[in-house]
Amino acid sequence: MLMEMGIARITIPLGLVLVGNILQLRNGVYGSILRVLGFFSLGLSIGKTDLFSDMLITSSIVIGATVAVYTVHYSRLKYGNLSLVMPIDLFLLSTALVFASEYLIELITFWLLTELLGFLLIAYDYVMKKEELAMSAAIKYLLFSMIPTDVALFILLAVTGFTDAFETPLRSIAPELTDPVVLVMIMLGFFSKTAIFPLHFWLPDAHSVAPSPASALLSGLMVKMGVFAIYLLSFYPINRDLAASITLFSGFLTTIYGALQASIQRDVKRLLAYSTTSNTALIAVLIALYLVSSDGVFVEAAILYTVAHAVYKASMFMDSGFIELLARERDVKRLGYISRTSPAESMAALLSVLAILGMPPSMGFLAKVFAFASISRYVTTSWIYLVALIVASIKVSLSIIYNTVYLRSHFSGEGIVQFSIDRRALVLQPYTLIASLSSLILVLTLYILDCSGYVELELFKKLTPLLASSSILFAFLGLSLYEFLKSSAIERREQ
Repeated sequence: MLMEMGIARITIPLGLVLVGNILQLRNGVYGSILRVLGFFSLGLSIGKTDLFSDMLITSSIVIGATVAVYTVHYSRLKYGNLSLVMPIDLFLLSTALVFASEYLIELITFWLLTELLGFLLIAYDYVMKKEELAMSAAIKYLLFSMIPTDVALFILLAVTGFTDAFETPLRSIAPELTDPVVLVMIMLGFFSKTAIFPLHFWLPDAHSVAPSPASALLSGLMVKMGVFAIYLLSFYPINRDLAASITLFSGFLTTIYGALQASIQRDVKRLLAYSTTSNTALIAVLIALYLVSSDGVFVEAAILYTVAHAVYKASMFMDSGFIELLARERDVKRLGYISRTSPAESMAALLSVLAILGMPPSMGFLAKVFAFASISRYVTTSWIYLVALIVASIKVSLSIIYNTVYLRSHFSGEGIVQFSIDRRALVLQPYTLIASLSSLILVLTLYILDCSGYVELELFKKLTPLLASSSILFAFLGLSLYEFLKSSAIERREQ
């Protein structure tokens, strides 16, 4: 019965994506349409589980549909063929199915497939261009992310038993994880996927050398598998104090370390990669605070922060791919002229940054409000919450710095527009802009779920009037920004 359910779940989406890939070689429009339909059909074929899974699946579909079409143009421009399209599509499907898994055996199966595809994508430039850095990063990913996580998954399978792994729902199994050694090994395995201390150092190399569509998915979605796994542990009989303690320790260190490293980077992709370690560590901290307090508001904050970061990181890595193809350059100090070449692309990057920094009505705004409200609720009860509040505040302050550094590639005005820029990259603009607006799409999705009674977020209900009014202001801001950037670009060209 389980296998029949699993096959039925993926047959139509996988079929549409595969046929779309075949048609992509002959008729790009019809191929892209079928592939996008395949991703959306996956959402329709999956049953409800809980809000964390559902929002991760929805994020995967929204991000996936945009990245899928973006990849067609990116692959053609960078590699001269469409060989990147199918691995990206399969990676997207397998990642979404990890979040949709109903049984442990499904989770492990799709997780292993996602990891293997991730290895291929990180090593992709070695396969295509013999780039040694790509293979070095892929091996580091294999040793310090794949293997530790696989060990954790198989330990979990061993203590669960094959019968329960096949027949008992994922959130209802009761693996015996009270032994400190077993728990620490499993936690470290999931830390390695989330890229938080002590197994965090593989991520900057891997995400910076992978093709930009792959980087968008690796940072936007795959590292969330580790966060999702830590969340699943909260359903099982574990030593919650021990799990919370090691997660808080690693999370606090990595949140600050990642933000500091991002602030001093000059390579736009390494900057984004380090910021991923900081953001996912803060999400892990929120889940750890849930383990301490058992208050679901921390899970709600973690969900919203996860979704906000997924959309932000996908759009920003897509933007970095645009910059790389347009300018053949990734050093911030050698750029600064992107807004003069592509006002629409620069506006998309700016909107993504404003969203993650907390501009209403974006998902980033909701994430910030929920995170700080949840921590502040308990700040007088324990020093742990005070430390968490301080770390989160430092992280937000540093995020302003490194996002400003990133935006210098668009707006600094110091770089001279090169005659060698490849204007064919301008075809990527619409997809980055759509990705930057996905945050609003997901807020609307959350609103629909709230109105339908599927979710009950008390603070969200209180914020709804503010979100509605700020949506109008957001629209005016977007139009004003575009007109300003377009006028500025025209004036500079005339000079």
